[in-house]
Amino acid sequence: MPKPMRPNMTLREQEDAAKIQCYDWNAQHKEGVTVTYEELLGSGETIQTKTCGRAYVMCCQAVIRVEDVSGAVSLDHCTVVAEKAA
Repeated sequence: MPKPMRPNMTLREQEDAAKIQCYDWNAQHKEGVTVTYEELLGSGETIQTKTCGRAYVMCCQAVIRVEDVSGAVSLDHCTVVAEKAA
């Protein structure tokens, strides 16, 4: 489940915030970056996988596709795994 938006945000404001979040994510991370995510935010159970494409907005939420998942995962649930220096 995505993080609940502030109750005073309109749908347009939620969409705009999600667009900004996607823009920032796409500027900082390339496709195929390793991430961990929680299916249920706060559960403590994380899954490690790689992204498949760029972040985008779906239903006023910033989401991204990841390997082995048929749908999109909320960016709020994703944490980039730091790459080890060679």
